[in-house]
Amino acid sequence: METVRHVRGHALLTAAGRRLEPLHPSWVERHPAAAGWIWLAAMAVLIVVVDLADGPEPLRVAVSLSAALPSLGATLLVLSQTPRAHLESEPSILGHFFARFFALLGALILWIGSVVLGAAVAVQLTEDSRSNTEAAWEEALEIFGAVVPFIVAVLWAVLIFRCVGYIARLRGWAPVPTRHRIPEQFFAESPRTRRVVVGLAHPALLLVAGTLSIVLVFVAAGEVAFSDAL
Repeated sequence: METVRHVRGHALLTAAGRRLEPLHPSWVERHPAAAGWIWLAAMAVLIVVVDLADGPEPLRVAVSLSAALPSLGATLLVLSQTPRAHLESEPSILGHFFARFFALLGALILWIGSVVLGAAVAVQLTEDSRSNTEAAWEEALEIFGAVVPFIVAVLWAVLIFRCVGYIARLRGWAPVPTRHRIPEQFFAESPRTRRVVVGLAHPALLLVAGTLSIVLVFVAAGEVAFSDAL
């Protein structure tokens, strides 16, 4: 008899699934993706309310992240329990070439941009601080503080879009998929939990909720950068 191999953390998730199994509302179990869209709509309304009330930008960002949390959490659960072999496929020679070509082109553009930006920052620091080392360090820290939020926003966007691509390849775009590549042992002893998690891990839901959070994170990063510049 063939031994079924499990990825790391399977036993812990199985135990958690047993505890969660009787707690799912029946409607959420039958329509997990719809429950995710309702949660997203509620968070979008809350963002509008916060905006109308002139609430702080960090609060809007926190609400937008909360909008993506159920779908992202479910997606990460599915991905964490799916062996990499489930996504393996033989690419064509042309596809392999273009993947490497665009990766190299992107790396080259980023390298040139970093060199140009570094030179511009060095020239600006030299002009602004003259021979004052303390002033140069202060301005350098201000520039660092303005750049870091944008880097975080870019990394968040990469995480969201990569997860959307992976989960779409694993389960497709159906609300409750019947054909998929998700391992059968994923919450095998907790079918209700499996149905809810797989339903919430919907690529379209994650794409919309993630894009909303990405936009607000970039807006917040821009406000931080401009406030530092002023």
